[in-house]
Amino acid sequence: MSKIDKLLKKMYRKPIPNDITFDEVVSIMTHFGCIIEYGGNHPKIVCKQYSRVIPIPKHGKTVGEAYIKQLKDLLDLLRSE
Repeated sequence: MSKIDKLLKKMYRKPIPNDITFDEVVSIMTHFGCIIEYGGNHPKIVCKQYSRVIPIPKHGKTVGEAYIKQLKDLLDLLRSE
């Protein structure tokens, strides 16, 4: 099982996990063709294919559950191709 598969399995656990780090999110999203933009108050996950921008507040190492849900919705679109 590849690193991305393990991270996807971790992200799709029930209930929504709250121990996913920002670095793990970056690894997953760049694998699926998204761009990470830094600048402003928060880093942003940009998916030009679907014209979506998801700001990820970075307070500590983990990403909040609400942002994980938004990322999962975007990943569902990207993986359905």
